[in-house]
Amino acid sequence: MLPYKKSTKFSEVLADYPGAPEYLAKKNPKFKSLKNAIVVQLMAPKITLAKMAKKHGMTFEELISVLENGVKSGEMKNGEEFKKRINEANNVKEQIKALMKALFEEGENVDEIKERFKEIVSQANPVVIAIAESELTREGYSIQDLMKACDVHLELFKDQLMNSRRKIEKTHPLWRFIKDHDAMMFWFEDGLRISRELKERNGYEDAKDLIEKLNGIMKHLRESENHDVRQENTLFPVLEKYGVEEPPAIMWDEHSKMKERRNYIEKLLGGIPNIPYDEFVDKLQGAFTYLVEVFVKHTQKEQEILYNVALDILSEKDWEDIQRESDRLGYFELPKEVLEDE
Repeated sequence: MLPYKKSTKFSEVLADYPGAPEYLAKKNPKFKSLKNAIVVQLMAPKITLAKMAKKHGMTFEELISVLENGVKSGEMKNGEEFKKRINEANNVKEQIKALMKALFEEGENVDEIKERFKEIVSQANPVVIAIAESELTREGYSIQDLMKACDVHLELFKDQLMNSRRKIEKTHPLWRFIKDHDAMMFWFEDGLRISRELKERNGYEDAKDLIEKLNGIMKHLRESENHDVRQENTLFPVLEKYGVEEPPAIMWDEHSKMKERRNYIEKLLGGIPNIPYDEFVDKLQGAFTYLVEVFVKHTQKEQEILYNVALDILSEKDWEDIQRESDRLGYFELPKEVLEDE
């Protein structure tokens, strides 16, 4: 019997048998998510074999038996293709980190660096980009540093998102989640535009009309938190039932971080005129820049990875349950500008 315990992490199995993800995905359709090397890389160090088995409707002993059969039969190959995809992803991640560091330093060849950065980011998996940024943060780079890359690839991400978006029927639960994204992006960008306009005004009194518009935008964004509630209570639990835990966990964490930043903006608007106007504008613009940047990448990860994984593995009954619970939780009103795009 293989020397694994219930508490053994899947990453330990991978170290011994790199072909395990592809083998399990072939043997059991419920393991389909293991075909995604990036998802496996994120999930493997955290999920135990006992939990992995339970999430896929198996006992620990049954999972071990399947793995043993793969070893004995030779079906669980050396995982060369899987290792190749992981190595490619890690190579792209290191290139992204190097180029972002160069952007932070703003050297002489900044235009050339920006072009190289756009080129590699346009081909990168959004989860790889998120991992690169997370590692840079742990290395001591600040959110302000990361924001320097914002203008370089924000439009690129948006273009990619629209071009790669999977066509979803209006009757499908994912259609509304996607339109929610469009609505929130509309309000985030409007907020960023107005925060930049504030720079041209001469103080709080002169900026009254813009501040009023911002308060209206924040009202819409508060209502749009209903999107997060619906996803966290319908889609995420069903995905976790199939063992897809890490991507929903990442999305959940980003929901919380974006909510914190929205609360920060509301506090700034509610505290007028507690701080000098110029300081207020700088903080507001920084907060909206952060939200737009994070939200575009967050949306890309959800639409290109999470939703596609869900479409691959969820059953018709799962989608019916998600629709029914979404209807019970309710929806926020979409702006006409978003509906007109249909």
